[in-house]
Amino acid sequence: NNKMQQNNANAQLQQLEHNKKWKCYLLICVTSLTNFVSIREAANVELRYYYHGKNLDVNYMFGVFTFAISLLILVFDFIELIRNKIDFKSLKDGKVEGWTLFLFVVWWVCGVVSITRAGSIGYAALNVYFSTWASLFACLNALNTWGGEKDILTFRELTRISITLPFWWVLFWASVLVFGSAADAIHLATTEHVRDSCGFAMGISIVTSFISAFFVLSHYEFFQCCMACTAWLTYGGWFELACSILADIWLVIGLEQLTGAGRIASTITGNGSSDPMSEEYVPGSNIYVAIWVAFIASVMVTVKWKEARAIRFARTAGGKNEEGDDEDEENGIEDSDQGKGEV
Repeated sequence: NNKMQQNNANAQLQQLEHNKKWKCYLLICVTSLTNFVSIREAANVELRYYYHGKNLDVNYMFGVFTFAISLLILVFDFIELIRNKIDFKSLKDGKVEGWTLFLFVVWWVCGVVSITRAGSIGYAALNVYFSTWASLFACLNALNTWGGEKDILTFRELTRISITLPFWWVLFWASVLVFGSAADAIHLATTEHVRDSCGFAMGISIVTSFISAFFVLSHYEFFQCCMACTAWLTYGGWFELACSILADIWLVIGLEQLTGAGRIASTITGNGSSDPMSEEYVPGSNIYVAIWVAFIASVMVTVKWKEARAIRFARTAGGKNEEGDDEDEENGIEDSDQGKGEV
């Protein structure tokens, strides 16, 4: 009985502790506040180069929502009287908090699509652009921290199979972003060289997204259909190194073609001082940042390949040694049983 009472007391004490993710919520507050204040200021300025030539005031609601909810969570957590009655982190064994953070992530994915699409209000000021992405990453960080506390899947557990897997993931999502941004920007292009660079960006991203998707899936052993897939068409082998070098060269060509003067990825904000209907207009887009992130991720795969190969060989050798020990034990048991039978 004393033990049960002590356990209950410890559980109650743990329940009344401050939320350990308060820094995560504070970061969401800061990025969200920066975002909606910057968008509100930009929306009041008569700039003609927004998407479809309009200032989308509704975009500042993305920051307002997460700022208000995160601030409420912090206030409820720091006021002891409220925390004793409504402990947000413990509602439904933490499931309410988890679903709230998941909603934040989905909300800001929609926010990134709306605010940073080609020629949108996200390019009126870099504060708007970077605070939008920062808000999404802050929400992802909070959700990942919550998953670690609840012993649920985290980014580390998802990517710890090999040292190159995180960079393959980054390359994949950066390639998807390049493709989506180029497909969106091509509708706003007013000159042939901008349209051509958008088409080239889509071609670059299709190749790199295919390569990265293949190795992401191979890490999770999706390809077990033939001996080639399990032997050399997998991570940690020479085929991975060859593909990463090919991606490096391909992305160098992409950087040369896309980031030159007058190209679609020459800047982040584009040629915003010109009229969208003029021939000099280049819309702002995510392509500049995404193509550089893709290139760095691809280079990191190449750099980390040797280390990943060594770790893979060590794991394989360890697995074979364990199998050999198990076989020796089984043989020893059989020999002893035979010896007893002869006696």
